Amino acid sequence: METPSDSESLPFPIYDLEDDLRRLGVASQPQRGVRSSPRSRFESQAGSGAGADQPGLGALEQEDVVDKQGTRWRCFSTGDPPQENLVNMSVLQPFLRVLSHGGYYGDGTNDIIVFSSCFLPENSLENYQYVMDNLFRYVVGTLELMVAENYVIVYFCAGGQKDRLPGIGWLRECYTTIDRRLRKNLKGFYVVHPTWYIKALITIIKPFISSKFSRKLRFVGNLKDLSELVPTEHVQIPDCVRQYDQNLST
Repeated sequence: METPSDSESLPFPIYDLEDDLRRLGVASQPQRGVRSSPRSRFESQAGSGAGADQPGLGALEQEDVVDKQGTRWRCFSTGDPPQENLVNMSVLQPFLRVLSHGGYYGDGTNDIIVFSSCFLPENSLENYQYVMDNLFRYVVGTLELMVAENYVIVYFCAGGQKDRLPGIGWLRECYTTIDRRLRKNLKGFYVVHPTWYIKALITIIKPFISSKFSRKLRFVGNLKDLSELVPTEHVQIPDCVRQYDQNLST
């Protein structure tokens, strides 16, 4: 395992968390005609049928709304003070596996969040910027829903070619927008199979990452080393990552 030097640092990414959200009782279910809180500019486009709110979820309550064009939307409330953000879940559907929940470590209450770069969109996508804008809001909103206490992020580099890496501006916005609680409770950021361009990107973003955050970054050479840091039996490891890891030992 390698630790980034002072001249190095890093980015991050996301997977389909619907099963995990359902387990926690905060999953979104597509509902036609559901009207929801202050989404005024969107509600006029959605159907007008009534939908029963699920009791007891409070701020974690989530509903997807399908508009007249068949587009599925989700509203996240993030930040302090809370701010509502609409996310186009239809356009994100092919890329939701970029973020996943990998179980727990320590006393069983600390979350393992997995970011698989192989599932990021290619930057040649026609509506790439629009997809990334929605992906950003989805990542931030989902992290705030999923993470209750301490957590670590596992970032799988394998399969994430350079044309799938998000831009510097996107990474900066993610870092600066994430709530202070999430930044404080992050106990480790494990970059698995780091490539030279990931290390170069880390060097570029170093100036806008705090020294405390930088100390949480670790380069992890293989899956065996990762398993010594966190339990991996529930981590959803993409096939291309497993194949890459096997090729290292042959």
